[in-house]
Amino acid sequence: MMKKTTLGISLLIFLGCAEDKVTENQPTIVTVDEAISEMVSLEQRYPASVVALKEVELRADVVGYITQIQVADGERVRQGQILYQIDRSRYQAQLDQAQSQLEIARANQARSERDITRYEKLREGNAIAGKIYDDALTDLVSSQQELLRAQAAVDNANTDLGYATIRAPFAGTVGFSSVRLGALVTPGQTLLNVISADDPMGLDFYADEKSLNDFTQLLAQPEKVSADSVFRLLLPNQQLYPFPGSIETIDRAIDRGTGTIQIRLRFPNTDYSLKPGLNATLLYTRTSPESQITVLQKALVERLGEVYVYVADNGEARQVTVKTGNKSKDRVVIQEGLQAGQQIVVSGVQKIADGDKIQIKNEN
Repeated sequence: MMKKTTLGISLLIFLGCAEDKVTENQPTIVTVDEAISEMVSLEQRYPASVVALKEVELRADVVGYITQIQVADGERVRQGQILYQIDRSRYQAQLDQAQSQLEIARANQARSERDITRYEKLREGNAIAGKIYDDALTDLVSSQQELLRAQAAVDNANTDLGYATIRAPFAGTVGFSSVRLGALVTPGQTLLNVISADDPMGLDFYADEKSLNDFTQLLAQPEKVSADSVFRLLLPNQQLYPFPGSIETIDRAIDRGTGTIQIRLRFPNTDYSLKPGLNATLLYTRTSPESQITVLQKALVERLGEVYVYVADNGEARQVTVKTGNKSKDRVVIQEGLQAGQQIVVSGVQKIADGDKIQIKNEN
């Protein structure tokens, strides 16, 4: 009885081992996708910040007290609009005085001219001493110079009077006023406000020196750049800004410390949603200069800093280490390791290892 039981157990163990051996030899069912060679739209992202293309600090150019503030904080203003008034009384008085001196100078010049005319007639008949005539000529020249000086004083007084009125140098938006009514302002020192243009707006970012030639070429093609939406803006709320941008200018030199160069773009801002200082992400889309090998992103396996794929090769999975490049939608550029036309395992990659038997699933 004992011998029969032992024989039965041995038979069961043998059958179980045989079943496991059969299971191990069965191929793993996988799906594959072909590595293809194609022109790829490459997208690069750069941290960027919005800047005003025109921005000016408003400062007084004459001394005096603020008598009027004709703009609200944050108001959008038109070019030439009056923003601040500085006490005009002293500058109006200086102008009146200068105009009075100008009239006196004109009268003196007219008198000198009459004297010369009269003395010239007397001189023709030798009825006047030469010294008197010479003195009259000197008086005429002096009166002419006095007239020029008086005119310059009027112009200067007019300028000072004009500087007492602070106007918007261009259309834009002002910030918070730095002064209040009655404040004493000093020429060239007291900051009144800051004004910046609203539309268009600039966007600054830094590109590495290897990309300089690409951006230089795009600078000469602003219409094509806008039409192809080469430059797009991703806002902080992860929404895509609706208008494409174009290159406004490229800095004159590369930063020796970082190897980067500053580039400024121009974006329409008709809805005034872009504000100076806004941090955003620039999306730069370009077409690869030549065909690239690409595979589906889900085919990639990354372990211990190494990236590889499985190539279907005569019913076996062959592990191939690859060097990846940029992403393009759901595909990844393969810079090294693969050739176009190879069958790449995209489903079941976690179930196989190098050299395992595989069976390609027919998805049709």
